Amino acid sequence: MTRRGLWVGALALALALPSISLAYFPPTVGVGPGVPPDPFKPPTQGGLGEPEPPPPPPGPTVQTPEPASIVTALAGLALAAGYGVRKKRRTQ
Repeated sequence: MTRRGLWVGALALALALPSISLAYFPPTVGVGPGVPPDPFKPPTQGGLGEPEPPPPPPGPTVQTPEPASIVTALAGLALAAGYGVRKKRRTQ
C-alpha cells in the first residue's frame, strides 16, 4: 500500500470513527431509564396547569401572494405568449 493509500485510509477512519463509536456506544449506556418531570401538572396537584395560548398577532387576515410569485406568473405568461406568436409567424 502506498503512502497516499495510508493517508486516505487514515482520513476515512478518522471521519467514520465518531459515528461508528456512537452507534455501538451511545451516550445513554449505563444510564437508567428516567422519565422527565411533567411541566404541565393539573391544577389540582399544585401546578399551574397548561399555559394559555398567546393571542394572535395583529395583521391582515387575508393572505396576499408574494411579489416574486406575481413576477414569475407574469414572466410565464409572457413567455407563453411569445411562443404562440413565434409559432403563428412560422406557420404563415
